[in-house]
Amino acid sequence: MGTHKGIKNSINDDIINSTISRLSDDLNSKLETIVIEGLKRKGFEFSNKLELGNFIKQRCKCEDNVNLKQRTYFIYDKPFLLHDYNIKIDLTSIIDGGKNTTIKASYGNFTYL
Repeated sequence: MGTHKGIKNSINDDIINSTISRLSDDLNSKLETIVIEGLKRKGFEFSNKLELGNFIKQRCKCEDNVNLKQRTYFIYDKPFLLHDYNIKIDLTSIIDGGKNTTIKASYGNFTYL
C-alpha cells in the first residue's frame, strides 16, 4: 500500500518538474526575443546565437534594482531595455473534476529605451 502512494507522488513530482521546466524554457525564450528586438532597435543584428552571445558577454550588462523591482539592460553602459518586474502567479484549478489546472503569470513589463 505504501508503494502505491510513493509511485503516485513520484508521478506528480515528474509532472510538476516537467511543467516548471517548460515554463522556464518559455520565459527564457521570450526574454531572448525581447533582448534581440531591443538590440535591433539600437542597430545591432546578429547572424547566429553564438555571435549574439559573444556580443552580450563583451558589451552588455544588467543591473537589478531589487528595491524598485527593475532590471536595466545596458549596451556600452547605455540603457536599452527596462524590465519592471512584479511577478504575479495565479494558480486556479478548473472545475472539471480536478483534471486540469490553469496557471496565469505576469512577469512584469518591458520598455525599450
